[in-house]
Amino acid sequence: MKLITDRGWAWTPAQWEMLLSLGPGFGAFDETGLLGTTVVTPYPEVQAISGVLVGSWAERRGIAGALISNVLDTGPSVLYATAMGEPLYRRLGFHSVGQASAHHGELGGAATGVTRRATHSDLPAVVALDQAASGFTREAFWTHVFGPSSVYTPHIAQDGFVCTRRMGETLVIGPLVAPNAAAACEIIVDVVAGAGPSRVDVSDPDVAAFLLSKGYEVRGSCALMVHGVDDVGGDRARYFAPASLALG
Repeated sequence: MKLITDRGWAWTPAQWEMLLSLGPGFGAFDETGLLGTTVVTPYPEVQAISGVLVGSWAERRGIAGALISNVLDTGPSVLYATAMGEPLYRRLGFHSVGQASAHHGELGGAATGVTRRATHSDLPAVVALDQAASGFTREAFWTHVFGPSSVYTPHIAQDGFVCTRRMGETLVIGPLVAPNAAAACEIIVDVVAGAGPSRVDVSDPDVAAFLLSKGYEVRGSCALMVHGVDDVGGDRARYFAPASLALG
C-alpha cells in the first residue's frame, strides 16, 4: 500500500488480497525493503499479469522489466498496459491485440429490469458463459465472486451476466457478457441507474458511443497485450467489459 500511495493507484487491500488468493505475487527487494511488485493470475489458457508497480524512489533501475521477465517463462501471458508501460512490454515481446477505455459517468433514471441478482445455483452457467466469451477458464475467480468475502456482486441477464464492485464511491462494471451491444447497454443501465458514479472499461465502439451519448467521459485507456500467443481466445464479440484490468 506504500507503493500504491506513492504511485497514486486506486487499488485497495481487498483487491490485493483477492489477487494473492488467486495466484502468486512477486516482489523486488533491497536492504531498504520492498521496491516493486507483480502478480500472476494463472488460467489454463494464459496467465494474467498485473500489479506491476515500482516505487518512484527505485525507478529507472530495470526493476519492472526484471519482475515481468521473471514470470514470462511459465507460459503465455496477457495484460493491460498503460501508455507509460506499453513500450516496456513491447521490448519484452508483447504485442497489442485490443484496447479498453475507461468510461466514467453517472446515470439517473430507472433501471431496465433486465438483470437479477445471481445465486450460487447460477455459478456453473456463469463459468461456462465467461469461458466461451473471454477465452479464460477461471473457476477459482468465480468461486471467489460467489463467496462470502467477494468484492464483486454478480447479476444474471438473458444469455449473459454482469458483475459490479465498489472502488471508493465509484461502481465499477465488469466482467460483462451479453449476446450483442444493445443487450450490453441495457445491462449497464440496469446496474448503474441511480447508483452514483460508475466506470465501465469497454472496447466495443457501439457501447462506447452509447456511454458517451449518456454523458460519460473517457479517462484513460489501456492496450490489451499478449505474449507467447497470437491473440486472446473466446468470442470477444460478446465480452464487453473485463473482470478488471488485472484479471483480463
